[in-house]
Amino acid sequence: MSWAPDSPVELPDGRLVCGNHGLVVCGSCCVDYSFMDDVLDDDAIEGRVRHPEEYEDDLDRAGALDIEKLDPIRHMEISRGSGSVLPTVFVPPPSATPQSLFPAGIGRKAHPPVTRFIRADDPESLLIYTDGACLGNGQVEPKGGWAFVFGPQELNTTASINERLENQGPLGDYANPTSNRAELRAIIGALRYRNWASEGFTTLVLATDSEYVVKGATEWIRAWLRRGWRKSDGAVVSNVDMWQVFLGEVERWHEYAVKIQLWKIPREWNTEADLLAKEGAQLDEELTYKERLGIVP
Repeated sequence: MSWAPDSPVELPDGRLVCGNHGLVVCGSCCVDYSFMDDVLDDDAIEGRVRHPEEYEDDLDRAGALDIEKLDPIRHMEISRGSGSVLPTVFVPPPSATPQSLFPAGIGRKAHPPVTRFIRADDPESLLIYTDGACLGNGQVEPKGGWAFVFGPQELNTTASINERLENQGPLGDYANPTSNRAELRAIIGALRYRNWASEGFTTLVLATDSEYVVKGATEWIRAWLRRGWRKSDGAVVSNVDMWQVFLGEVERWHEYAVKIQLWKIPREWNTEADLLAKEGAQLDEELTYKERLGIVP
């Protein structure tokens, strides 16, 4: 049987085990995730030597481990959503801004603790800024880029992702780059990047300056679903593949009691993600869909 790269499972305490057997060190998968011990608690385990009995403990844990319940790192299959669960519009208090409502804070349920944009009055609510860009939108050779920012940029820490918009979508469909498509790609990227639930979050608020994304996901989509992804004039809805995967992510997170909300913010409140998306559009061309999964903060 040919070897295939392992997809690690992130346990609630932040440790990693192999996806197939639930082991920290697995000879079958050719992986050793014990390096995460150093990441999780440098002070507590400095100079520590792992003993054979510790590997026996790993085997015992693996025997009791229910891999099927360790999503969303283990089971990241892309699926077409049915519309059974839809995102909702985030309604902020009057005069609230993302910075005032979701200041930088320490998520202490993550291991190690991480810095995120956490709601001041609700530590289980996380804000992620998203944006998409298309240089030469509507022209002969447009270049799309997407980005999301999930925490403040700190020394030696990158809390953002930006990439070139792929020519091929997550379901294998080919499409020309557009700003709307890039906006949806950023949303999908943010939802699939991390096991946000393992950090203690039950609500993900995606801040975007795209009316297309917010109204599309919370208003127009109901009619699109009734018509079989067609508009009122009978034309096929643009970016169907992206919309379907977006819904699939909302439904996947719903299974883990995580709500997805969309906050339409002014462009001037989204400058960092906007700049990163434009930088992403300048990166090398991406022919096929590429996943970005975050393992450590």
